[in-house]
Amino acid sequence: REDVYSYEYEDGPGPDAQNLAFDLKHGSSTPWNAKILDILLEKLQTRSMEEKWPFPRLDGYYKAILEDRYKRLQTGWRAAQPKITAKGILETGAEVEERLIAKRDGNLKSIRQTTRRRSKEDEDDDLPAWQWLQKLIKTLGDDGMSSEESDIENDVECVLRVKNMTWRRGIERELSVIDNQRVLDDDIF
Repeated sequence: REDVYSYEYEDGPGPDAQNLAFDLKHGSSTPWNAKILDILLEKLQTRSMEEKWPFPRLDGYYKAILEDRYKRLQTGWRAAQPKITAKGILETGAEVEERLIAKRDGNLKSIRQTTRRRSKEDEDDDLPAWQWLQKLIKTLGDDGMSSEESDIENDVECVLRVKNMTWRRGIERELSVIDNQRVLDDDIF
């Protein structure tokens, strides 16, 4: 583009802050793209001050995020450019779209397979712990559970005191795991 060339090699005005457009053919360190990243950084800083974001960050932190986002944008843009087909001609728009959809579907299939494999491994790893917790709950029975939710009878409140025995193992963490899982997966309880 002429405006990119005039900014980098002549005395052009630079990117329009109201209509930013990266030069995706080149990296983020070119003068044009660096200027756009600086403009975006200034806007991000202004917004964080106006909205009073709870965690102030250094400029380098935001700059790294912006550069990473630029690289992702550039990668997507490059993938969407027409390629030379096996016949030696440039892809049409429909062929580019078909190629990108096929690639996305392949990536999604791979992600699903990996997720299923990891889920299976996690289930196998968790099984002994859940069996132990189930045995613990059955061993404790109804009398082993907390009675803090019992009703107050005849307007007399019964106060129970827990006696911690030295031989008794603390299982609060294990019981909280069960309670949390019950909240997350209430359909299995």
